[in-house]
Amino acid sequence: MTTVRPAAQGPDPSVGDLLAAWLPGRRWFPGGADVRAEPWLAVTFDDEPAAPAGPASGPAPGGDVVVLLVRLVGAALPGGDLVAQVPLVLGPADAHGPGFIGDVRTGAGDVAVHDGGAHPAAWLAMLHAMGATGGAADDALVAGGRVLAGEQSNTSVVLPGVPSPDGAGTILKVLRTVAPGPHPDVVVPQTLTRAGWEGVPRFLGALEVPAPDGEPLALAVLSELVPDADDGFELACAYASRGESFAQLAAGLGRVVAELHTVLRRSLPPGPLLEPASFVAGLRRRAAEAVAEAPSLAPRAGQVGALLDDLRHRLPPVRLQAIHGDLHLGQSLHGPGGWRLLDFEGEPQRPVAERTAPDLRLRDVAGMLRSFDYAAAVGGAPDPTPWRAEAGHAFAAAYQSAAEPSGMDPPTYDAALRALVLDKALYEVVYESRQRPDWVHIPLAAVDRVLDGAGSR
Repeated sequence: MTTVRPAAQGPDPSVGDLLAAWLPGRRWFPGGADVRAEPWLAVTFDDEPAAPAGPASGPAPGGDVVVLLVRLVGAALPGGDLVAQVPLVLGPADAHGPGFIGDVRTGAGDVAVHDGGAHPAAWLAMLHAMGATGGAADDALVAGGRVLAGEQSNTSVVLPGVPSPDGAGTILKVLRTVAPGPHPDVVVPQTLTRAGWEGVPRFLGALEVPAPDGEPLALAVLSELVPDADDGFELACAYASRGESFAQLAAGLGRVVAELHTVLRRSLPPGPLLEPASFVAGLRRRAAEAVAEAPSLAPRAGQVGALLDDLRHRLPPVRLQAIHGDLHLGQSLHGPGGWRLLDFEGEPQRPVAERTAPDLRLRDVAGMLRSFDYAAAVGGAPDPTPWRAEAGHAFAAAYQSAAEPSGMDPPTYDAALRALVLDKALYEVVYESRQRPDWVHIPLAAVDRVLDGAGSR
């Protein structure tokens, strides 16, 4: 059981002061030092389990577990504000455990503050609250637990001791950005699992609490671990580094993405008919924002506008549907059973309502095509252009062969795909300009390929 109360009734204000300095340095934090953090809600766990022995690095001290929901306010955030989840473990000041942030002095004495995403006591509290223990002992549930180091927008914890149908163990994903309402990373995997589709890790449960308006707030998702699986991006980079063809694996991935779209269309309510003018207006708005943010795009603005004008006159009113929304190689795993797709939150820097709305299926295709470009560059392919082109062609061709009819004639299909690849590449130019200026050339070259008519791959 959980209790939700205003943050003023939660941890001592000194904890909030500590977090204000700590948050901007987190990889999952969606802003920078100019973003203001305002504590909003505090979630506590009734009948909290005793803290277990920690991982092999040593014992994890006990402490109170509280989830602090913090409003983030800043002009750079989608819609101007977001809500971040910060699970905390508060313990004795002389006992520093996993995820230690710092000591604070409160009215009740000195307290050690830990990031609960890295602390077994918080993992246990969440597992108990979602009823996912299967009767196992607490020590066994968190034995061998470890945080995945590559996670950027959330915190994922491998928990091999948590019971699962196939006995493979589980992954607990702590959602660092939350919003009131049904969460796509709960709704979509749950829907796909119920449909019996094996292209997604099996959904095992979620932790949701009520917001003040009664809407659910999803805090964590539990899914079955995919054993002996490789991260899709790391796998592609390894192939690229050796100059080894990725075409066969890319084609298999294309077929799985086509299956995903078919199952989503059949299992979730249909979307509206596409309104070509409105759809292209959205692409045009995003393009204008990108040009304003990245000066390197200014000379290309006229060509971008012309491409979108052409698309506006071509697009028919096809039926929109639920899609992945932020599909790339890093959202996939490849194991003995083939490909699995992950993380259905949508593009994290777009407003929630926008990134979860029904869309053209080709947006997912475009996202994956852009990912092959990054794999070629990051992996250091000896000859990146043909490696990227071959992988992209194999993926797109396999997808198109396995997918349901798009409702577009071939020239319109190609024009829509080009526009969506361009949309993604423009977004990447802005991101790289802010975060990794030395990488801007990767998406900027893709923008030029699309505008020069060299295709979408």
